[in-house]
Amino acid sequence: MKSPTVIICPGNGCTNIRQSNWYGTLHARLLDQSIPCVCENFPDPYRARRDKWIPHIRSLVEQYSKDADTSNVVLVGHSSGAQAALRYAEMYPTRGIVLVSATYSDLGDAGERASGYYPQGSGDDELNRYKFEDMKRNCKRWIQLHSDDDPFIPLYEAERIRDGLTMIDDDASDYSFEYRMLPGRSHFFEFDSDILEALGLSCNSQMEHIMRRSIRA
Repeated sequence: MKSPTVIICPGNGCTNIRQSNWYGTLHARLLDQSIPCVCENFPDPYRARRDKWIPHIRSLVEQYSKDADTSNVVLVGHSSGAQAALRYAEMYPTRGIVLVSATYSDLGDAGERASGYYPQGSGDDELNRYKFEDMKRNCKRWIQLHSDDDPFIPLYEAERIRDGLTMIDDDASDYSFEYRMLPGRSHFFEFDSDILEALGLSCNSQMEHIMRRSIRA
């Protein structure tokens, strides 16, 4: 199978994605290894609304998919971009997803709540639920990265995402999910080789080999 196209989904507030956090560095590293990567500005960068970002991701997938195979993409979602990647996977098949600093809830923030990603309420009364079963059906390879000292998103929030994406059925041999708690990474504002490694694991053995070579470079 051909290497997938990687699409970087940024956190909110990024008006110039390639100059923000580690996105431009990752983009350059992937291109250096001849791995197709899309790192383009997202609309509505400050509010990052779901009804703007999911269609935008879909348009990027359709524009850059090789051989018209819209499932042969890997999303790398950071912060708000991780929430968008989760919701995208409810709707569309995807080769793999790397979640960086994902949260379950809006943590009581009105601006985050208005973005439309997060469930509201609890228990049987929960609205706008995550459709984890749809996510797992549409995407078979997941890696989730989180830090123990994230100043915005407590570990228990990341663990709720982890629990939702964990496959309970032992017979699901084609499904892979890995959760990595990496100490001292804050909100992953800086480039981290663990993101490169996660990308390799979310794709295939050939791409994993390329990623490891890039890490050593």
